[in-house]
Amino acid sequence: MPVNFSYKNKAITKTIPAVSLCLLFIAGCLQDNANRSIKQGRIEYHIAYKTDSVHQKVTDLLPRRMKLVFNPDSAINIMEGFMGLYKLNSITHFRSKKCSTLLKVPNYAFLYEGKRGEPMCCFDLMDNMIIDYVDEEKDILGFKCKKANISFPDSDIRFSIYYTHDIKIKNPNVTNPYKKIDGVLMEFELNMFFLNMRFTADKFVPLADNETNFHIPKKYIKLTREQMCQVLARYME
Repeated sequence: MPVNFSYKNKAITKTIPAVSLCLLFIAGCLQDNANRSIKQGRIEYHIAYKTDSVHQKVTDLLPRRMKLVFNPDSAINIMEGFMGLYKLNSITHFRSKKCSTLLKVPNYAFLYEGKRGEPMCCFDLMDNMIIDYVDEEKDILGFKCKKANISFPDSDIRFSIYYTHDIKIKNPNVTNPYKKIDGVLMEFELNMFFLNMRFTADKFVPLADNETNFHIPKKYIKLTREQMCQVLARYME
């Protein structure tokens, strides 16, 4: 006896357009999410140290995490070390191109206010950096990141960095050694005194307007750039 598929065929015919509409809606949502304009949030980085065995015990006590909290106007880098005994913050204002460095140690809080266009305090300037832009990308935390190779004249130091244009900030590196890079850094290296630090982004959290505050607290003791470096160096010896 032949089987009648007419009812099932009608049901399938009605279902296919509905499924197609759902898939198109989901695809549209994913596309909107991928192209969303991110202007504020928090990126967290793991810090790895490259140093000799003489300073290995020191690095065991140094910060292993950094937080970058940002909005279109400003950003703050937050690092804590020596089991929370000190906190080093750098506040950058993108439009004025100024950076303030705040150092909290037991019983004291110090402040250095940088001048316009002056690089942030306490990190090596790396002025002779050579940047080789590479036609290579990778995904980091859902952000499309471009690659650049870094080298220095008369040196065998070589490393790669990754940065993204998916975060819409103007002049994001205006006060750090990568000011020629026009994207937000997701993997990079910095030098502080005798330490080489490798930062790798491993967490991103979107933030609301009222969660990004970059005001400098009162009652900080103002120092010169040289004095700030000297105080910080004492905690890293």
